[in-house]
Amino acid sequence: MVTQAPTARQPKQAAPRPRSFLVGTQPVLEGGDYDNTYTVTNAQTAAPWALQATGWLRGLYLLVTGTGLTAGTPTADAPFNIFSNIELDDVNNEAIFGPFDGYAAFLTNKYGGYLWADDPATQSTFALSGTTNTNNFTFVLYIPLEIVSRDPIGPVASVNNTASLTLRMSLNATASLFTTPTGTLSVRIQGTQSFYWEPRRADATGQPIAKEPPASGTTQYWTQGSYAVAGAGTVNAPLSTGLGYPFRCYAFVLRDNTGSRANGETNFPDPLVGLKFEANMLLSNYAKKLWQTIMSKQYGYTSGTADVRGAGSTPGKENGVYMLNWNNDFMDQHPGSETRRSYLVTSPGSNFIFNGSIGGAGNLYSLVNYIAPGGGSANRQDTRQLTGGQ
Repeated sequence: MVTQAPTARQPKQAAPRPRSFLVGTQPVLEGGDYDNTYTVTNAQTAAPWALQATGWLRGLYLLVTGTGLTAGTPTADAPFNIFSNIELDDVNNEAIFGPFDGYAAFLTNKYGGYLWADDPATQSTFALSGTTNTNNFTFVLYIPLEIVSRDPIGPVASVNNTASLTLRMSLNATASLFTTPTGTLSVRIQGTQSFYWEPRRADATGQPIAKEPPASGTTQYWTQGSYAVAGAGTVNAPLSTGLGYPFRCYAFVLRDNTGSRANGETNFPDPLVGLKFEANMLLSNYAKKLWQTIMSKQYGYTSGTADVRGAGSTPGKENGVYMLNWNNDFMDQHPGSETRRSYLVTSPGSNFIFNGSIGGAGNLYSLVNYIAPGGGSANRQDTRQLTGGQ
């Protein structure tokens, strides 16, 4: 009897690695879901915008126009402070963006690092006048969900009309936008969704395509905290807003006790004695002029005039606003040019302390952009999936 030699077992072939999510989809801009007009003399609540299912939501654009006033001088935070509150809630009614006012929302656009020419107050369509009653103001705000587009990281699944994201807005009284206004202000808000459609399952050669973006479930948040400054003198303020998550960027906004940012600019510490994180200093004896210069270099906002408003103008710094960035480690240190490797990873109990001499009573606001990596609360400090494990 002849015994055959056993046949060598062939190694099992590995399944082909899926191609990028971007290969199977395209970005879409879809308007018409929200278009409401309000007569604004007194403060009021706008109708909520329950977002229709689209696929993977990148962000929202709000085109806001105001007409009807015949006189009035714009206030410092106008026209963005037409919103007394703006808030995007997830399917569990937890805030992703906000709650804060329209000026804070404007700062997320100007300093968040999402597009190249970021300042909404200098875009070609921007207008602000208390007397041109056919166009008292026009501006566009962006509510960001996607963190970076080249991977992409951060789009939120929007696939269920019975459990939708909801944008909530409240409007300020006319007198908050314009001093001594005359006439009746009509405000129109038009919403547009930016999203990716659901990707194809495979490319033209049959190779599978990833069915969801990398690090699916990763969400970025913008939120605000505040620290009351009792009076002129040294402030040693422990900052707790957003702790426990990786920080992407962070704005300090100083206002005096009348709400003025101009005095907040004057009152801001010079130098900042220190910004301490855990046992180390992130900033130490940081001169205000140097901070302003570095912000100007990084953002390209080179005007020597603060609070610049006007189509085609060269942007300048915002009074009372100073930025920290951990989202500028790639090209030219421009915020938004990021690898996600340099985020400041914090713990719930981290020491994060602002130390400096402030020139008068008021409030030091913290506008915090932090990232919650996908995978639930147990992974909120694990940034490996944001960087491909590197």
